[in-house]
Amino acid sequence: MQNFLEKLKNQINVLEQEINLADQQSFQEHYFDEHLFNTSKIESNNQFYLDKIKQTYQALCDAVLSQKLMQIEFFSEKLIDQISALTRELATGHLRKQPTDYVILETLAEKHSRHLDYLRRLQDMKYELELSSDSVDHIKVATLDNRIYRCEQAIKKIELEMENDSLD
Repeated sequence: MQNFLEKLKNQINVLEQEINLADQQSFQEHYFDEHLFNTSKIESNNQFYLDKIKQTYQALCDAVLSQKLMQIEFFSEKLIDQISALTRELATGHLRKQPTDYVILETLAEKHSRHLDYLRRLQDMKYELELSSDSVDHIKVATLDNRIYRCEQAIKKIELEMENDSLD
């Protein structure tokens, strides 16, 4: 187990070096799953996510010391997912175009419409998946259900913002 923890610590250190060398890009919406890093605010600083990874690593070390197997498994999976997400972001961040002189501002109505389109497409994907074969892949259906749920939550937030704006 100590060897496993040491390898994870080395990966975190490598990730920290990559963040220090990376050209940071900011984004206007959640880039990572809110539940993965336990945050509901939009963070565009990769150092924030690295700090969350270090917190999860520390929680894993504490679980190992107290020998709580369920917590060890949970924190191990979460830490690996967090490291993978941030590593993938650093590796592919340069593929997104750097904003030029202009920023496209989107109204709440346009954002609402875009999210409704996402929801419709996710529901279509689920419908096609359920009809596609005799044996339904329940993992894919559950994944789509999770995405549909998150999309519906985002739509509710946008609708609440639209409602608040109309009251002002």
